[in-house]
Amino acid sequence: MRIIFLKESTFMHKPFYHHPENPRRVLEVKSSLVSEGIAVEEESIQRVDKREALKLARRIHSPEYIDYLLNLSHRAPIDIDEDTYMSRDTMDLALSFFYLAYKYALESRRVFLIGRPPGHHAGIAGATPGVSSTGFCILNNAAVAVYGFRDAGYKKIMVLDFDAHHGNGTMEIFYRDKILQVDFHQDPDTLYPHTGYPDELGEGDGYGYKVNIVLPRYTGDDLFAELVDMVENLVVKYSPEAIVVSAGFDAFENDGLADLSLTEFSYYKLGLLVEKVNVPTVIVLEGGYGIGLKRGSIAFTKAFYTHQLEYPPLTQTPRSAYRNTVETVKRVLEKASRRVLESG
Repeated sequence: MRIIFLKESTFMHKPFYHHPENPRRVLEVKSSLVSEGIAVEEESIQRVDKREALKLARRIHSPEYIDYLLNLSHRAPIDIDEDTYMSRDTMDLALSFFYLAYKYALESRRVFLIGRPPGHHAGIAGATPGVSSTGFCILNNAAVAVYGFRDAGYKKIMVLDFDAHHGNGTMEIFYRDKILQVDFHQDPDTLYPHTGYPDELGEGDGYGYKVNIVLPRYTGDDLFAELVDMVENLVVKYSPEAIVVSAGFDAFENDGLADLSLTEFSYYKLGLLVEKVNVPTVIVLEGGYGIGLKRGSIAFTKAFYTHQLEYPPLTQTPRSAYRNTVETVKRVLEKASRRVLESG
């Protein structure tokens, strides 16, 4: 697994007021990994063809949304919506990170792309129907990586999203497609974007391929580990040819913008899940705003190098929520398993 760091993320797309999505985030990830002796390679927007990136953006998003962003960029600094800002160079950085996700997928690489802005809340026309904002996101980096793998000839593609917030934009884009999407996220009754319920299973060819794993508030390592093991059984049945990962670290205990209680143990489990499949993989950074960026990213990444390393489970889930969650997830996974086996 190569770790690729988009260096312009450290000084472009800067907020013009206090905002949790800022250049400090990627610096935290990079410095944490380097401190553990993990090699981090630098990438630059200078290698990105902006015209090709715009063509790609119009394949994923509506032309009207892309034109809207381009027009706004001429008036920046400005707010796109209640949560999401735009600076003069936002589109340059967003298009570059977006394009790199596509390029590495097209080349069938195994990479962890550390860059910004995040993308999994950006739907076809930006904010998805019924959602008030794009939640810090501009372009959908995970979605374009799926397109890259498709263009490379892969058919069975899986999207794994473990940001604390539901990846509503990615799920909207592929809701009718036979792309297996597994999304771990905090109970949408209690957290933005208030989507991603267990009964959101997909439509048409995509029915049964959308797996929303709802985590009750204060979910700890014990419950999360059990759910990851359950998901692994589905992954084995599906046997993906390529994987796209939306890696958010905001479910880490006390990270700041969610109410989950995961520690290194859970993120190491997620890394092992991806590593065991051992297929072309593009991982893109999503959320994480505090301690999760440091400790979660290290544990997740170490799983690709030190398979015997053990982190102890440190946190426990309230008993009242544990059993109900397992039973609900079991029913969702059973439907997905039947669909996967039926359609081959």
